[in-house]
Amino acid sequence: MFLNIYYAKELKNLSTLKEFFIKNYFFKNDDILGGKLFDVYFFDISHYQESSDSIDIILIDDSLIGDIYAKHTLQNKILDKWKGNKKVIFVALSENYGQMTLWGDEVNFIRAFNKEDLLDFLYTEITHDILRFVLQKEKLQIFISHAKKDGRDIAKLIKTFIDNDIKLDNFFDETDIQSSDSWKQALEENVDNSLFLFVYSDNYGHTVWTQQELIWAKQKKVPIIGIDVLAKEDKRVFPYIGNVKMVKLLHSVGNIEHLCDETFSMYTKHNIRLIINALLGEALEHYIFLGMYKGFNNNFTIYSRPPELLDMCTREPRKYVMYPDPPLMQEEQRILESCSESKMVTPLLLTGKIKTNKKISISISESKDLEEQGMSSEHMHMLMVELARYLFIKNNTLLYGGDLGYKSEFNFTQLLVNLLKSYNSSYDEKKKIINYAVKPFSNLIDKKIKIQYLDVINFKEVGEDCEFTEVDKIANNLTQMRKAITNEMDIKIAVGGKITGFSGFYPGVLEEIYLAMKSDKPIYLIGGFGGITRKIIDLLNGIDVEELTFEYQKVHTEKLRTFLKKNPEYESQIKEKYDEMYRFLKYENNAIFNANIYILDGNNIYKIIHSILKEL
Repeated sequence: MFLNIYYAKELKNLSTLKEFFIKNYFFKNDDILGGKLFDVYFFDISHYQESSDSIDIILIDDSLIGDIYAKHTLQNKILDKWKGNKKVIFVALSENYGQMTLWGDEVNFIRAFNKEDLLDFLYTEITHDILRFVLQKEKLQIFISHAKKDGRDIAKLIKTFIDNDIKLDNFFDETDIQSSDSWKQALEENVDNSLFLFVYSDNYGHTVWTQQELIWAKQKKVPIIGIDVLAKEDKRVFPYIGNVKMVKLLHSVGNIEHLCDETFSMYTKHNIRLIINALLGEALEHYIFLGMYKGFNNNFTIYSRPPELLDMCTREPRKYVMYPDPPLMQEEQRILESCSESKMVTPLLLTGKIKTNKKISISISESKDLEEQGMSSEHMHMLMVELARYLFIKNNTLLYGGDLGYKSEFNFTQLLVNLLKSYNSSYDEKKKIINYAVKPFSNLIDKKIKIQYLDVINFKEVGEDCEFTEVDKIANNLTQMRKAITNEMDIKIAVGGKITGFSGFYPGVLEEIYLAMKSDKPIYLIGGFGGITRKIIDLLNGIDVEELTFEYQKVHTEKLRTFLKKNPEYESQIKEKYDEMYRFLKYENNAIFNANIYILDGNNIYKIIHSILKEL
């Protein structure tokens, strides 16, 4: 399942909305290091794609209304999908959404105009709709668990918010259990059919019924969030309150000490929506993970959160207990496994059982045509991180060139180090990252960073000393670096890559692939992210590619053009190298017959990784 976001080109705040969808639905836990939740793509509404597998989100502003108002065929395509499987979410960003008369009489719109908390509101509404699709339910219910002595007022506040401001149902025992009902049966049944929200007050862990409700929720594997409203202290924390996400209740007083005293009232501004959003986010990750491994065999017990003693000691043991990455620290895992016959694993640890122990060179850089394919730089970054994650767990060493990884906007090196240390029980003490850097760019790497990463990164400086203005020396240093990487590596993986605007005389990925093929090293070419890798794949398949010729680069690459204007004596030499690379790739390395060339089309990150791991 993936999300296709459709919009008009003139949509205001488009970059903000794209960032919203990337952060909340592409990234898991708001962060690239947490992995991927959904594949998310962005398209102009004129490029609408019919797909039964996608959830389509239509951002309706005045521009979109103007663009498709008279295009009844397009409107009907979208409406037909909504009628067929309901997997279309209509977001009205303009009060003029009623002009879409073909849709207006039948569909439900998320009315998102004139909202002060627009992004928080959108998250509530869109996530609820996605969960309805995943669970095939008309509406979800929240079970509000609380101690009557000191949690009742806050529980009522939450109930009031749910009743008045969002589309979810809620279960509140005072109003939802009839006097003739069995209390225990009614509570247990509603816990089983709900998202579980508990109000962690001073007395919550010391009440028989709240203890029972929380244990039921964990045993029934429902999504759980706690709200921290402690006024003074919890004299003994109930052990099973742990191992869940806890969110603070905040209000306009701004001091948690005042939450339950005389300043607390039903009229104070609170962060209830953010708490509900945290629960919905937890539910989304919960059900997607369980759904992903639903068909696993009976040797596995699947949890959407790390297991705890309650899970390991009370359930019938199976061979494996599987939970989401990253794995727990060794000491915690040792204690948990000591009381069960089950072995604890994560999906990544499971795939890492067979070690490949290769030196793998990764050539990944952004391409300008990502947007044309509905993607952004974050998609490329996610591929880089997830690919590294899986290669590390199989005990491979990663090689990459340049100082790119030290930039603050995307510190690839820091991410690699964090990934490596996340799985510190699964790799030996040898350095698993080799960073090649050419002069003079190597001078940009802070010495403090080198010292900081000394235990995990092998820094290798290549080339002769030169200035940034000495383009010929820089180009030669880059070639020397690429040759050094080729000699040391076992395998090359290439994705994207600049077609123009590169440093040196040649597109980096082009020269790296050429050198790898000359050395008969296995090469994985991932074409779904465009860039020069896509062009090379076309050339290998016998298609003439203008962008890989000297004539094209001389016109379109400013640095090369300027250099040749000042130094015409280099032209024949550079042209000869371009001609040699072009001829070698097209005529001597036909992709159909070369067993060392693996071409992976598409842009599904985990399918790409699976294909690479399978070949390794």
